[in-house]
Amino acid sequence: MTFQIGPISLSIIQLFLLAIGVAAALGIYNSFSKTGAKAAGILLAILVFVIFIAVAFFKISEMGLLAFLAKMIRNKFFDTTKKYQINYEKDNPTDIQIKESKSKDEKATVENKESKFDKQIITDIKEGGLI
Repeated sequence: MTFQIGPISLSIIQLFLLAIGVAAALGIYNSFSKTGAKAAGILLAILVFVIFIAVAFFKISEMGLLAFLAKMIRNKFFDTTKKYQINYEKDNPTDIQIKESKSKDEKATVENKESKFDKQIITDIKEGGLI
């Protein structure tokens, strides 16, 4: 939901951030004005409010500040640099696997298992009426 204030279109989040900025700036000004340093309070209040304005209206590539910082952290710290070579034909991993499987010596083993059925068991089955 956005609000149109003159030529500026503000979302609820931007209004909320600006309200927090005004409250923080006012709190800083009040705390410094009680001690008698009004000039320092005004400067710090303006600085804090400008920071909140920058955060509220921050847009780079349609990303807000949080998304932009997350992308920067991901790109700078977690991504590895990719190196590319010129005039180099990369082999297909599937072809490499096929060549490796064909180059291995295969051993054919034949195992003879003894049959547990002898003629006596077969005749017992026939006489028992199972077949």
